[in-house]
Formats: sequence, structure tokens, C-alpha cells
Amino acid sequence: MAANDNITAAITKLSCDLFDNTELCDIVIIVKRVVACVSVLGCLLMLTVIFVYKKYSNFIQRIILYMTLAALLSAIAYIIGDLQEDGPICTFQDWSVLMWMFMITLTLHLSQVNDKKLDSKEWVFHIVCWGLPLLASCVPFIDDNHYGPSGAWCWIDDTAWRFGAWYVPLFVMLLVIIVLNSHMFYVVRKRAKNTGGIYSHETEHAQERLMAELKPLRLYPYLYLALNIFPLINRIQNAADSNNPIFALTLLHTISIASQGTVNACAFGLNKQTLSELRWCNFKLQLKSLCMCKTDVIGEYETQEDVPDVALAPDSPQLLTIDQD
Repeated sequence: MAANDNITAAITKLSCDLFDNTELCDIVIIVKRVVACVSVLGCLLMLTVIFVYKKYSNFIQRIILYMTLAALLSAIAYIIGDLQEDGPICTFQDWSVLMWMFMITLTLHLSQVNDKKLDSKEWVFHIVCWGLPLLASCVPFIDDNHYGPSGAWCWIDDTAWRFGAWYVPLFVMLLVIIVLNSHMFYVVRKRAKNTGGIYSHETEHAQERLMAELKPLRLYPYLYLALNIFPLINRIQNAADSNNPIFALTLLHTISIASQGTVNACAFGLNKQTLSELRWCNFKLQLKSLCMCKTDVIGEYETQEDVPDVALAPDSPQLLTIDQD
């Protein structure tokens, strides 16, 4: 029994090196894994809707699909927690989510402001959004291996490298994304105002539908920014007083970083069309159409000879056909 207690204590210490009280560490680890599991479910829901309704035929929706895959990898990494090796995998998924989010904004901006289509450059997106995160996650190896246990997960264990290799680039990119988003909405609204009354009612309705579709997409970077506020505050506190971490702040940090998939799913569901697609009756009909299932089974005769001859009596009512023309 004593040996088992020693093993459990050693695993807990390896998993969470912040608190002397192992119960606090256990709470942080459990919360991290529970929230990450919910994020996995959110990501799987998004992927299911995208595939079932064939949204992947739209370029922007395919980018959302790739961002969701990156968020799924991130959530899985937080679930396995201390089981992963120290190294680039600690930050690769987070960088990938950020890069795909940037690509959503860039694609929308170029299509709405400059009328440029980037569909043919999708292969470039993959190189950038998977390749650059891999390079960025290898940066802490330049001087020495700065990866290691960092609370209840593997991350950069040096304060200077945390800010230089993650937080500074993160908030610079988020600032760029917010500026591009704001400029895009300004141009779209100005264009709609300048053309007011010139185009038909159908065109105005199309403009309103466009704005309704763009608004949920605009939420992703703002939600990502919100999710990184508590982690930033916690890391500042850790840098100022590394020997006395604050449990409540650590818990908020944990919930924030592990809930990316859940938050993305909420933003994804804010689209009115997506909300209607999530209704069980609509979802079931779409599944049936994909499986080519028919609720009404109609019997067919194999050959013409199998059709019985029916002779109408002279005084029987005749079948009439109405010419719709």
C-alpha cells in the first residue's frame, strides 16, 4: 500500500509541480481533462456538421474544418497531459489553431475588400498553417531545451522564452487579425450604404445575408483573445512570484486553454443556418439523404409483361390529363 501511495505521489508531482498540496494539483488535472473532453466533443460536433451537410465544398468552411482539426489535436494533448513528451508537441497545436484563424480572416478580407479568391492557393495554406507552427514550436530549442512541466501540462518552462516565443507573437497576430476584421466590416458596410437604393431588393437581401454570415466568423479571434487573458495574467503572476502560485488563477488558466474546441463550437453554432441544421429532424433527413435511404418504398415491376392489363368498361370513368399550359 505504501508503495502504491509513493507511485501515485510521484505521478502527481510529475503532472503538476505548482502546489505542495497534491489535492490542489489533482483538482487542476481533473478540471483540465474534463474541460478538454468537452472540447473534443465540440470539435467532433463541428466536424460532423461540416461533413454531413457537405459544407467543405465552401473554401471558408474548409479552413474552419482545418482549424477544428488543430483544436481537436490541442484538446487531445491536454487530455493526455503528462503522458506526452516534452518538446514541440507542447505548443504545435496552439500555433496551428492561431494560424488557421489568421487564414480565415485573411481570406475573408481579401475576398470582400480586394475581391480576390484564394481557393487555388489552398496547398499554400497547409504549408503555412502546419509548417510555420512546427518551426515556431522548435524555437525554444535554439539555446537549450526550454520545454518541460509547466503546471499541469507540458509547455515552455522559462519565463523569458514564454513571452518571447509565444505571448508576444500571439498578441501581435491577434492585433493584426482584429485590425483586418475591423477594416473588412468597415468596407463592407460602407459599400452597402453607398449602394443603398441602387440595387434590387434581392441584392440588398444578399448583402444582409452576407453580413449575417460574416459576423460569426468575426467572433473566432475575439474569443481566442478572451481565452488567452487569464493565461497571460497567470504567467505574469508566475514570473513575479514563482514560488507562490494562485490556485484560482491557475484554475481559470486551465479552463481557458482547454476550452478552445468548446468555444469554437459555440461560435460555429451562432450561424442561423447552422442552428437550423442542428435540429434533429433536419439532421436526420440529411443523414438519410447521404445514405440514400428512402422512407417510402415503392414496388417496381421488373418487366412490362409483369404489369397486369386492366380494361376499362365502356361506362367506366376515364382518366383525364390536364394541360398545365
